[in-house]
Amino acid sequence: MALLDLPKYEQVKQTIVREIEDGQYAAGAPFPSESQLLQQFEVSRPTLIRALQELVRDGYLDRQQGRGTFVSARWRNREEATTVLPVFLSNSVASKTGDARAVQMQIFEGIQTALADRQQGSDDVSYSMVLHQLPEDRLDDASTHFIEGLTPGIALVVEPSFNDALWSFLLERGWSPWGLNEPVDGGRCVFIDQERAGYLATRYLLQENRQRVALLNGPREVYWGFPARERGYRRAMSEAGIEVDEALILEAEHALDSEAGRQMFRRLLDSGNKVDGVVGATDLKAMGAMAAAVEAGLRVPKDVMFVGIDNTAALRSDPAMSSVDMPFLEVGRQAIAQAFAAQTGSEQAAPLQVCLQPTLFERTP
Repeated sequence: MALLDLPKYEQVKQTIVREIEDGQYAAGAPFPSESQLLQQFEVSRPTLIRALQELVRDGYLDRQQGRGTFVSARWRNREEATTVLPVFLSNSVASKTGDARAVQMQIFEGIQTALADRQQGSDDVSYSMVLHQLPEDRLDDASTHFIEGLTPGIALVVEPSFNDALWSFLLERGWSPWGLNEPVDGGRCVFIDQERAGYLATRYLLQENRQRVALLNGPREVYWGFPARERGYRRAMSEAGIEVDEALILEAEHALDSEAGRQMFRRLLDSGNKVDGVVGATDLKAMGAMAAAVEAGLRVPKDVMFVGIDNTAALRSDPAMSSVDMPFLEVGRQAIAQAFAAQTGSEQAAPLQVCLQPTLFERTP
């Protein structure tokens, strides 16, 4: 499993977890020294120490005074296995860059923060987040083996529509899956109101007396949030009494989101479409479009005003750019809070659908 761009200590930790679980170290065997591990992972000593401390806490390693560190057998015990909190995500999500990568990192940070908060002053069993990456639309043997090796409990699935088979398999095996960053029909999930994000961004420009507002979106079939943001855009335009010009709604995807925004704005200019406001479906799309506007000799924000969605990169924008702040950190935190709260309730309780609200973060150009 390829690791995401996690903090260095988490990368070290999860690499060692995989090596232990794959049988590279026998239970009770001496574990490599700090100097050997520093050479292997090429990290600082504080980073390594934090990873080792968490491995001891999670039952993978034992430290014996005066003797050293040894591989523990505790993680093989099925009762101990319940301390693992699996987080499933697709290969494509794991390989995302730019704004999309920042979004995932905020969600994972929210999960880890919530787990740490649960342990403060508590005698409860500690939980350790373990990421598991798998293909789209099929349940591979590695994932089946991983799931069946754990005691059923809470499982988190990032944007679960990528693999319906995974969701069904978890339910069949007695797990309580929770979808993150995407609504799940009839299932438990935590997500953000993407339609309102598009609405807030568009309304902001309309309130700034912009009449020709373009939407630079992402491919609607790629991510459920893009068509939702378009619905919000259309609703705001309708409320303002402005007929939507379909030529001002563009879609594009690029390895660099800023380049997608740059290309879409150039297409608008080349086609002779006049715009005085631009909603970027992500911050980087808006920033790329802004760069194209400056290159074309337009004045920002006098001639054309820009607003982004996500508020992950907008703070780096020059000139300053407002953005709709999406509470991705809270998605992770709420998933943990709601999932553990649901454990204490009836198994027949209705599915919980938690929809978090975005807010507009204004910056003065």
